[in-house]
Amino acid sequence: MLATKWKTYSRKVVAKATAFILLIIFVVVGASSALNIYLNVSDYESITVKHYMESNTISNELRYAANKLEYLLKVYKSEDNILSGGTVRNLDIEDNWQLTNLYNNYLAEKGLEDNDYSRELFWNEKSKEIKSIKDALIKTDLSNFEQIINDLHEPGGLIYYATDGKNEITNTNNSNRHYYEIHNVYVLIDKKGMVLRPENGFNSFSTSLQDTFEDIEGGRRKLEIYVAITDEGLLSRVEKWNSDRAILIKNTAIILLCLIAAIALFIYLVTVTGRINDDGEVHMCTFDRFFPDIGLLLIIGAIAMSINRFPNVVKIQYTSENLMKFAMLSLSAALSAFFMVLFLSIVRHIKNGTIIKHSMTYFILSKTGKALVKIFAGGPLMLKSIAAIIAIVVMAFYCSKIPILEIPLVAFAAYYIYTKVKKFQTIQEGIKVAKTGDYDYKIQLEGSGEFTQMAEDINAMTSGMKIAVQNEVKSERLKTELITNVSHDIKTPLTSIISYVDLLKREGLNSSNAPKYLDVLDRKSNRLKTLTEDLFEAAKATSGSIEPNFQKVNVNALVSQILGELDEKIQESKLVFKVTSSKDRIYARADGRLLSRVMENLLSNIFKYALKESRVYVEIYQIENEVIVSFKNISAYELNIPVEELMERFKRGDESRSSEGNGLGLAIAKSLMEIQGGILVLNIDGDLFKAEIKLSKYE
Repeated sequence: MLATKWKTYSRKVVAKATAFILLIIFVVVGASSALNIYLNVSDYESITVKHYMESNTISNELRYAANKLEYLLKVYKSEDNILSGGTVRNLDIEDNWQLTNLYNNYLAEKGLEDNDYSRELFWNEKSKEIKSIKDALIKTDLSNFEQIINDLHEPGGLIYYATDGKNEITNTNNSNRHYYEIHNVYVLIDKKGMVLRPENGFNSFSTSLQDTFEDIEGGRRKLEIYVAITDEGLLSRVEKWNSDRAILIKNTAIILLCLIAAIALFIYLVTVTGRINDDGEVHMCTFDRFFPDIGLLLIIGAIAMSINRFPNVVKIQYTSENLMKFAMLSLSAALSAFFMVLFLSIVRHIKNGTIIKHSMTYFILSKTGKALVKIFAGGPLMLKSIAAIIAIVVMAFYCSKIPILEIPLVAFAAYYIYTKVKKFQTIQEGIKVAKTGDYDYKIQLEGSGEFTQMAEDINAMTSGMKIAVQNEVKSERLKTELITNVSHDIKTPLTSIISYVDLLKREGLNSSNAPKYLDVLDRKSNRLKTLTEDLFEAAKATSGSIEPNFQKVNVNALVSQILGELDEKIQESKLVFKVTSSKDRIYARADGRLLSRVMENLLSNIFKYALKESRVYVEIYQIENEVIVSFKNISAYELNIPVEELMERFKRGDESRSSEGNGLGLAIAKSLMEIQGGILVLNIDGDLFKAEIKLSKYE
């Protein structure tokens, strides 16, 4: 029970939205902790090594300083040596690209070959340009020298002395080995060898320092390099180490907790996304209209760009650190939300099985494939013929040296042309037959291609022409019947009116037959009036000029009301009405006035044509979103007319037209139902006549 409740709640939109927001929050909190580490921690080793004196950071700094000092002595020697041109004294053409370009241009200008003579001329004639290059190189070397010195001074608290026997580089002016030995941290390289302190924590860097010492084996007796860290410098480094360690431990713990929570929420969202209830369906949303493969590329691209551009964003000059943090965290939140929306959309497509079919790649490939198939299967004959001719010519050209290959090529071309011509002739014969009026003839072509498609189109045209001819014949027949029936229905009462008017004229109004004559005139004139009104209403109904007023209609009450109003006619007809309903109240969306007229027309039809003293069944029921009212009765006349023709104008069940009526009732009822968005369905089973009204349920 608990598991079911959790399953139901976990699929609610509120739960998903809450999980999504929490996921973004955990991502932002984790990013904030990572940003604190990035901004405030300079040495990440402090998280694994508790004490600064046991770390490799010390050896790293000392190795860096010793290597730099050795490099300065080997390459630059001293600042004075650089200024005096010592670093560019033996400049060679092949060693400098500027000098190389100048020399090559000189050779091209003079038309000389590269030899000793040309080089001597070059040095003499281009002395000014060469001096300019040397001055630029001296300036660069001096800048590099000063930059390395600044790098050595940057950490603070570092003292050093280095000499090769001639040149010295120091920031203390103290060359006494003992001066450096009294400090807690140092590296000493001289004729006695190499000494490192403290020894613990230096193991991984001892080899590199030893290599540096052995690289200068030839001059190591003269080389002296002393580097140490003062007590003040060591104290500041220890304090920074402890601060970094505290920040690392705290923020790493936060990052791990946020990571675990984010992973759990991520798994939850991936599991429930697209699921709303237990129907087993995957419910897509608006975001899923986006192509999943493009979404995946955006995710990968954004992640790559974020990794590459993160340091640049951090280095932007902000007015305050808080503003920088706000900018970074806002960016993290936005990107995280964007990634999750796209990723969850991809997951829903995977669950729904539309990851491939909904992709842009599939869209492009399918459209391209369909286009190619259309071109080759049903494209213009001219284009395909030109393509075939070009292909044949090209193949014949390459096969001209091998005559045996030309025979099957020519045979294929001949067969291709023969098949196309034969299909064309078949189509021509079919068109000739169709011109004679034989619309039942069908052109038979096998395979695919433009000729097959053309044959199918011609067959469809002949079928359509056959149906059109049949409809036209039917229409002309109905028009003739309509004119005949209207003439009959007007002529009959009109003839009676003329006859009885003539009798009244001859016998006078005081005649004993006058009341009888007037009664006949009243009935016949009323019949003409009813016919005129029905014709007018039929015209209005079919023209669409009636605007329905849709309401909530109680169908049960409406049927009871109409039957009550027609109770006198029911008694006169001696018909027994049986009304049943599946519910006490069934509501339909309809126009009450129009629906009443439809039912009255159906009941009027029953009164005219139903077998006397028989039963009439009226059933009201509802199927899903549809309300149905069914009328069933036994006809007094033989029903040998198609159901479709019964709803034509002036079509009557009594073909002899001996009964009252004008044949417009069902036609009007049908049109009024269509106006309300419903339908009128007629069924005939022997003498059983059934009419059904179908309307939409009121929601």
